Amino acid sequence: MSKPKCELLRGALHKRHVAMEATMGCEANWEVPLSYRGVLDEVREVHRRAGLFDVSHFGRIRIRGDGALELLERACTADVAHQEDNTSIPTLLCNQRGGIIDYCRLIRLSNFWVLVSSPLARQSVLEHLGTLADEFDAKVDDQTAKTSLLEVTGPATADILDAVLPFCVGDLPDGTVKFGSLMVARYIAERVSASGEWGVAVSIPNMLATQAWGFITGKAGSNAVAPCGMGARDVLRIEAGLLRFGHEFNQTVDPITASLEDCVDFSHDFLGAEAIGKLKAKGPARKLIGLVLGAPEGDACGDHIPKQGTEILRKDGSEAGIVTSGAFSPTLEAPIALGYVGLDTAEVGTELLIKASERTIPAEIRALPFVTCCE
Repeated sequence: MSKPKCELLRGALHKRHVAMEATMGCEANWEVPLSYRGVLDEVREVHRRAGLFDVSHFGRIRIRGDGALELLERACTADVAHQEDNTSIPTLLCNQRGGIIDYCRLIRLSNFWVLVSSPLARQSVLEHLGTLADEFDAKVDDQTAKTSLLEVTGPATADILDAVLPFCVGDLPDGTVKFGSLMVARYIAERVSASGEWGVAVSIPNMLATQAWGFITGKAGSNAVAPCGMGARDVLRIEAGLLRFGHEFNQTVDPITASLEDCVDFSHDFLGAEAIGKLKAKGPARKLIGLVLGAPEGDACGDHIPKQGTEILRKDGSEAGIVTSGAFSPTLEAPIALGYVGLDTAEVGTELLIKASERTIPAEIRALPFVTCCE
């Protein structure tokens, strides 16, 4: 097992992951489990039944106070004012130029909100909200290091959790939140589909994390769920055509280009609204696409996983765009990729090439998501 070479943040379950002989690695300055039994086997297990992920490195930022709603209306592209209690909605935080600071989930409870942020964007989100907090008389505090976030996802999740939890989750629609207490510990349980599959994410105090992890992975008997790492979670999100900070979007990418216009409500005055409105009227210059790769004759298809930054070429060899994420999909039994190309090259079925060293690999644009999961 390789050891990270730098000082990294560690969640409450770090010792448990090491004891289970997980392959550890770096993600957004956190030491996280990349895999337990092999990435592809873990992807197959999630699609077949369910998997348990420790996603405690995702940001959990609490917003409260008299001006909290005004702050969030200004910061978020979503219609926060009409969001109901005990729900979560997807939203973007943008800068004045319309660039995406982060793509988040906003949880609304009766007297406060929790913004679940991308690991790599957490600090930027905190600074952005902190600047606005003084203006709107709101309090912003980071709960990430104080709590753990566990996610169970897969088609059997509802049946498994309903058999072991003291509350029912199987009938929860996507975006529904349960907030309550087990003995003295508060929890937030949220219906999610962050990896494309049916899932539930539960935020709990760190003092209960080891006990909860051990129960779900072992002591739940026939309802035990196998742990999975971040490698499998990334393959799942690429199969589902889901975007990731630092890959498909960052502060130089706008919601129109990233195909995230559904997260934008233009009826309120949020930061970046004017710039995004102009971009919408003008139309994007490029489009996010999905690619399924073939293989050069005589080569193994799985040997050619496109990396972020790899060039996408037209059949005549001219530049068409760039890969943002790539993986081998055990579901499709082929390498897949997300990337951006010009609008004149973005039609489903278009044949393109992926540049790989001294040769090229054939690829075809496919509709997203690559894999349609159970809902």
